[in-house]
Amino acid sequence: MKVNFSFKTISILSIFLTTLLLSGLIRAIAPARPPVLPEKIAAKQLCKTAAKFTVKIISGEGWGTGILVQKQGDIYTLVTNGHVLKDKTEKFIVETEDGQQYQASLLVNFHHGQITGNDLAILQFNSPKNYPIADLAKWEKQERVMAVGFPMDVNVTNSNNGGLTCTKLGDVSEYLAKPMHSGYQIGYKLTIFNGMSGGPLLNHAGQLVGIIGMGEPIIFVNPDIYLYKDGSRVTESLAVSSEEALDFLSGLSWAIPSETLVYLSPSGLELNLD
Repeated sequence: MKVNFSFKTISILSIFLTTLLLSGLIRAIAPARPPVLPEKIAAKQLCKTAAKFTVKIISGEGWGTGILVQKQGDIYTLVTNGHVLKDKTEKFIVETEDGQQYQASLLVNFHHGQITGNDLAILQFNSPKNYPIADLAKWEKQERVMAVGFPMDVNVTNSNNGGLTCTKLGDVSEYLAKPMHSGYQIGYKLTIFNGMSGGPLLNHAGQLVGIIGMGEPIIFVNPDIYLYKDGSRVTESLAVSSEEALDFLSGLSWAIPSETLVYLSPSGLELNLD
């Protein structure tokens, strides 16, 4: 059977094939966009990332949480809350993701006063092993966050991950223009529990944007809980009534920004924000 192609038909076919070829080349050259993950999958991946640099700090019968922030040779530096170490023995045991335990020494505790100090402490330990460290970053507007730590309450502990528990992703509801007493400044809508103090507050990229440590009041809400370092009340600085401000503030958990840690870190540590 003889098939006749007109000049018009050949031209159309030529244009069609050229278009297909060019579109294929464009797709091959253009960078692939990362897939948009469902929130539950994204949160699960963040938790796996956090587990690598989040440690348990054991002292006596209690514990808190810490974050590996630097490695220099065999020396690891970690940060936690000052109140995790307050009034406790000087012997601190750090337990890493692989279950190894190390005796840590206190380098500096900035929690020298409830009003003037910052609820941060830095410890160090030695290990020949290679543990990941956290990337520090400043929280950006609209970023959702996750809180991570080792709760003492077995009812909220993840037994499948060595006790490490991650919250869901939540919103930052308030970033105060200046820090409260003990350095707390980032207010977020997530519940934290005893034992999680000193743990990381992560952004969606798994970067450390804050150190958690101040949860919602359990019984009595006092406006003097929320004071700036100069002693003035935070409730009087918000654009609502004092009663509404107190209700708002007490419904949040609070973290110290990573940039405060960078600012306070002793010379020689060279902590930096990404």
